[in-house]
Amino acid sequence: MSRPPLANLFAVSAEDPSILASVETDLAGSGEFAEVWRPAQGWLAASRLLPGSERDGDFVRDSGLAFAEGRDAVGVESRRDPRQVFREVAEKTDRSPEHLASFSGDFGFARFRDGGSATVVRSCGGLVPFYLRSTGQCAAIATRLGDLVRYFPAESDLDPLVNAIWTTGHGFFPDGRTFIAGVSILARGHFGRLERGRPAVFGRYWDPRPNSQRFPSAREHAERLRALLVDRLTRDLDPEGGNLLTLSGGVDSASLAALASGTVGRRVWTLSVLPAPQDLFDHEMSFIQPLAERFGFEQRWAIRLNADTPVQLLHAAPPAVFHVIHPALCALPRIVREAPVRVLFGGEFADEVCGSGFTIPDWAACTPVWRLAPFVRSSSSRRYLLRWAKARCLSMARRPALPHPNALPHYIRAEIRKEYDDCFTRIRRRIARDNAPWSALAARCEADAFLAMNWEAACELGIRRSFPFFNRDVLELAFECHPSELIGPGYKKLLRAALRDDVPERNLNRQDKSGWGSYLRVGHASWDTPLSDSLQAVVRPEWYPRPPNVLERSEAFGLTQLVMFSRSLQARRWHGGQRDVERLPMAPMALS
Repeated sequence: MSRPPLANLFAVSAEDPSILASVETDLAGSGEFAEVWRPAQGWLAASRLLPGSERDGDFVRDSGLAFAEGRDAVGVESRRDPRQVFREVAEKTDRSPEHLASFSGDFGFARFRDGGSATVVRSCGGLVPFYLRSTGQCAAIATRLGDLVRYFPAESDLDPLVNAIWTTGHGFFPDGRTFIAGVSILARGHFGRLERGRPAVFGRYWDPRPNSQRFPSAREHAERLRALLVDRLTRDLDPEGGNLLTLSGGVDSASLAALASGTVGRRVWTLSVLPAPQDLFDHEMSFIQPLAERFGFEQRWAIRLNADTPVQLLHAAPPAVFHVIHPALCALPRIVREAPVRVLFGGEFADEVCGSGFTIPDWAACTPVWRLAPFVRSSSSRRYLLRWAKARCLSMARRPALPHPNALPHYIRAEIRKEYDDCFTRIRRRIARDNAPWSALAARCEADAFLAMNWEAACELGIRRSFPFFNRDVLELAFECHPSELIGPGYKKLLRAALRDDVPERNLNRQDKSGWGSYLRVGHASWDTPLSDSLQAVVRPEWYPRPPNVLERSEAFGLTQLVMFSRSLQARRWHGGQRDVERLPMAPMALS
């Protein structure tokens, strides 16, 4: 089976031919793009393939299309002439893009038209992000934020609100805003129509939510989940090796380890982020080590987190124009120097898909009180009665739990904190008014900025990214499942039913949530680095340009994020895309 084609795209439209000529020279001379071409009158496009991918064929280009992902999935079930299929894709994109879900699979592409207009389509799973920017003179599309900074013929200033939000450790893009002012990110399963001098027009072509509650079908759904996971791992993982799994020792990553190595037969490497205290470390390893011995992972890396490691990891992150905050992503450059990683995969979003505490609000909403009798009889499951009651009370009070921070840090400017409070209230009211089934799952699905972070960090190093639990097929399955198939009593009911013959029993039935990170949030750190001019719009006046010499560790982490992003932005803006971003002093990191 061939590898799914993946690519980074950049395209710009300008009324002035001299602007296009200048950008074309810049793109061709950068060495970053393998192909630069004119897809339509007034448009210039460039493409860079990820390893193992093949370029779009002439029949794709003749239709005015350029794919970032999913070219192989479009119309795969029809078995018709590809030329005809892609002509139909182009025609439907022009005339009725809201019906694009009739084509199979996850696909992300741009459709270019003469005169400087285009339609951009992001996949349902959203693996590849699409960023849009439009001014009076130019319009542009990119799958990497840094390319808009580097090649778009206008200044790029940071968006204070979005940068401030990410310092909390929560990543999301309110109202489609991004770290760069004037740059929007296209939502998953949506399309955007872009034209110079006009605001982009957005629409949705895919919505997996049902119109009404569905009856449980646990056995069918468990069998389907297993089939989807096996198919995804078979397609995404490289048969030659270099498949790096983020293995925490929890149920989700352990399940992928067993499926990938045992059932699918791929060669797997692992990266584990583990606690520094020996007792906590030994507990996690009691789940990881037997798994490694059984499946024989070829190479293994581990990061033991002490209080200083999170900040050190920020300095080691791939130099993307993005807040790269996940420890595993930050460690990638060092691992790549030791071994040729081809694919990074992990268990992200399995909690939501397979059942966890995140499922409680939906379970409570569709579980009437008379169906709680089984939970009264068992002492081990009575806690679900309290969770049911709490979720019902929050729902009646119109205060649903959100996957976003309640407030911004105190070192953020007061007017930005106020702007965020208004944003948070608006989102909460919208979700509270959502009476369609599975509103909690839908809200969790919207907190999907981790996709863009992973794409930016991984493709910076030429690594493919795979999300077995977050793609069109699995999300559609998740919304078909009744919450009682996922929880009550116990969590991960769907996953445990699906993989009971594939995963070692102790790993599959692990009950604790391995929540060991509380020790990282205590203590203080020193600070002696002045903040750059661009951060004056984000940090409160008393902290600019020099914050206090002694900070709480969470404060030092957030400020380091801002400093690293500011420096990456400046390097991309002024140094022609060079990757020699100035680094802050860094202590050795424990990567074993």
